Amino acid sequence: MNFLLNEEQTLLRDSVRRYVEKEYSFANRLNYAASGEVNRQALEYMVSQGWMAAGLDENSGGFGGGILESCLIAEELGRAMPLEPYWALAMAPTSLLSSLSTPSASTLLKNILDGNVVASPLIRGSVGKNESISAKKVSTTDMLITGAGGDVYGLNALSHILVVANIIDGNSIERGLFLVPLNAAGLNLNSLTLLDESLSAKLALSEVLVSSDSLIATGDEVLAATQYAEHVAVLGLCSSAIGMMAAVIDNTVEYLKVRKQFNTAIGKFQSLQHRIADMKIAIEESRAIIHRAIAKTKYGDVGSATAVSEAKYLVSKNSAFVAAQGVQLHGAIGLTEEFVIGHYFRALTVCSHILGTPYEHLRNLASNNDYFTID
Repeated sequence: MNFLLNEEQTLLRDSVRRYVEKEYSFANRLNYAASGEVNRQALEYMVSQGWMAAGLDENSGGFGGGILESCLIAEELGRAMPLEPYWALAMAPTSLLSSLSTPSASTLLKNILDGNVVASPLIRGSVGKNESISAKKVSTTDMLITGAGGDVYGLNALSHILVVANIIDGNSIERGLFLVPLNAAGLNLNSLTLLDESLSAKLALSEVLVSSDSLIATGDEVLAATQYAEHVAVLGLCSSAIGMMAAVIDNTVEYLKVRKQFNTAIGKFQSLQHRIADMKIAIEESRAIIHRAIAKTKYGDVGSATAVSEAKYLVSKNSAFVAAQGVQLHGAIGLTEEFVIGHYFRALTVCSHILGTPYEHLRNLASNNDYFTID
């Protein structure tokens, strides 16, 4: 498999890195985390640069890119540990809506790409978790949505949530995708501040009244599109973790150059150089398995779900190693609030525990009877 980027992909990656270095500093992040406010400038910049549409073809309003282009953006933004998760606010909703054939989905997708709507899908709390949300018709134009389950990410940036519910009409049940405003009566969000200062929430809906205009799509395509969007979201999250791991290595290498012991920079100690090498091997191993999962997901390979679980498990395992090594090589200063390396440790811990923990993904792989069979 060829992991080399073409010219357009390289330019895209470099432009995002320049933005992060210039506009999204660690101090900037700390200020927004302390205030609880959303970085509107960051969201507007993503829209203006076309990053929201990076993974879409031209027919869907994009520039002919794919999952890889979106993952490149997620990786570079990951270096800044953004409080506005690109994978949740851009990759998940656009991949979901672009996979649907209805005019409502196309209209909503355009509004998201233009920055008029900030929406994210309700994500299942763990691998294979059953949905428990239903919609019941109360008139020819209105429905009531009731139920709970799933998580919302990038909470302080959202205006709407995309919710999948089972539409009950007499004896028939059909799956539907709804666009629900964040301020809808009966919509309750149990807000959570995660370990990395980002915001998420558990969703509960108590007879939320929605009109037929809120119904984006129905039928089997909703299930297929939702599964695809969840896979893309996991790959985006893993790519963000790659960016954080790279930043941990960069910061650690710089620290080892200036920290002295016995009048010698400790970066010259061979044992510490070996540990940096192990960290770099872990990140390249993670990149390789993400590329494999991207290829399988892009082409609808029958093994795409397995490949995504493999990627999430391995990236979570490797990111825990890299983060721990980064803190240990810094010593006690790495645990202080003012020093960036501890924040990367916390952000990578969050990445490994959302969208399915590594152990949940490993169990998911183990449930495949043929997966561990040796030919």
